[in-house]
Amino acid sequence: MDKYLSIITNFGCHGRCPYCVVRETGINVPETTLHGLTNLKNAIKETGVNIVSVSGGGDPLHNFEEHKYWYSELFALLNNIGLPIEMHTSYMNTKFPYEKCKRIVYHLLNLDQLDEVAKLEKEIVRVVYVIEKWMTKDHIGYIYDYVQRSRDIDELSFRQLVNGNFKEEYHLHDHLKRYHGKKWHYIEQCDYNDYYVEGKLYKRFSDIGKE
Repeated sequence: MDKYLSIITNFGCHGRCPYCVVRETGINVPETTLHGLTNLKNAIKETGVNIVSVSGGGDPLHNFEEHKYWYSELFALLNNIGLPIEMHTSYMNTKFPYEKCKRIVYHLLNLDQLDEVAKLEKEIVRVVYVIEKWMTKDHIGYIYDYVQRSRDIDELSFRQLVNGNFKEEYHLHDHLKRYHGKKWHYIEQCDYNDYYVEGKLYKRFSDIGKE
């Protein structure tokens, strides 16, 4: 089983996600800099992880062209020690080399975006939906059926919205839980990764930026 170190970035954001945990909780994710990578190799060794994921306090691919050098350094560092990378993003139309990642996790905001998801090479493609109040069992069924037919999407996950008190909601919980591991993966809120933010390690997402 993979053990993850999750790099939490802050390159800014498009601001379109209605469920943003960073915005709702006011968590203080520092701006991402090149200097923040200097302790990454030590953090990987300390945590004993075998895969690195990149996600955000914002979206890690926001204004990607302005941060290409940061990614070049990250890819070089991970390639040198032989670790794969997993990217979490809601952007599907940037010049980022998605195919260099072991897995791309697309966090989709509506049903129409399913049509935009494309596999470039051999990367694993997962789509994730945060369960919002407008969603019904029929919406869940539509998403599942679409993924079953898709040649571009390999994996499907749902997760609950997290409110401003770091508490998850439970909309459609019983239905999602019932088919966990059978039709989809249902992610329940917990700190299941170690987090790396600008050279510092955290065990809990809610502790980021509290120094």
